[in-house]
Amino acid sequence: MGAIVDPRKIYTFEQMKVDIDCLCIKYPYLAKEIIGYSVEKRELFAIKLGTGSKNVLLNGAHHAREWLTTALLMNMIEYYCELVQLKADFRKLLQDVSIWFIPMVNPDGVTLVQTGSNLPFLRTLNNESDDFRAWKANIRGVDLNRQYPVDWESIDDQMKKPAPAMYKGAQPLSEPEVKALYQFVLEKDFCNAACYHSSGEEIFWKYKITGELLNQAKGLANDLAELTGYQLVEPDGEPSGGGFTDWFLMQMKRPSFTIEIAPYIGPRPVPITYFDQIWEQNKEVGIFLAEACLGT
Repeated sequence: MGAIVDPRKIYTFEQMKVDIDCLCIKYPYLAKEIIGYSVEKRELFAIKLGTGSKNVLLNGAHHAREWLTTALLMNMIEYYCELVQLKADFRKLLQDVSIWFIPMVNPDGVTLVQTGSNLPFLRTLNNESDDFRAWKANIRGVDLNRQYPVDWESIDDQMKKPAPAMYKGAQPLSEPEVKALYQFVLEKDFCNAACYHSSGEEIFWKYKITGELLNQAKGLANDLAELTGYQLVEPDGEPSGGGFTDWFLMQMKRPSFTIEIAPYIGPRPVPITYFDQIWEQNKEVGIFLAEACLGT
């Protein structure tokens, strides 16, 4: 039987649903959970690999046009399931650590980018254009990675209203996608997290942390930079806040990383032709984060 996940094509929400079910059938040690629903009532899936009491989290596609991060995480799930059957040391790791994946935080936005819309509200927000490939927000025009309750009030919200990108919303956690992920994280005792975005081949890791957490996060960030070949980024001046990694660092007081896949390609989806390169750079990230939990 061949691979279930094909990340080298336009990877849709519907394909992800089918692939999750097929993976759970093929690999009975894989489990899925619905942690909430999007504005348009699409499921928000969390996939668990492992039985360990320690937890790590990888998520993708907060931003609509960044759906290649979903393909990356789904391919990672299948690859790790195969490793369970091949490597005794990996099986042992998963007895101590569970790896959780939320492959698509923004399914409505991803679907909009991939299929378009003729709804007048959305076309108006999109400058009357039928080309939605640059869209980052959810279906209500709220940027999901500006929705988390850390320094939200101080974000310089120049948009002030729904838009394809950058609008922070009327209040933090106003969007169901973010609220579901927020509540899910609070329910789990995650050792660390990685939030996948695109593009730029960069890793954000610091925000406003200090002391022992700063030292711990910096050590892991350096290792991640070596693993992926990506450049570490430190915030200049006063960082804006509102992002998942910002909130996780400050709320959970554990390391978290925003990983930007692919060379910088501007406001559009990363071309699928980059996938093989992205895969080689990132396929071990989940294992690295799981191993990092063992010492905590």
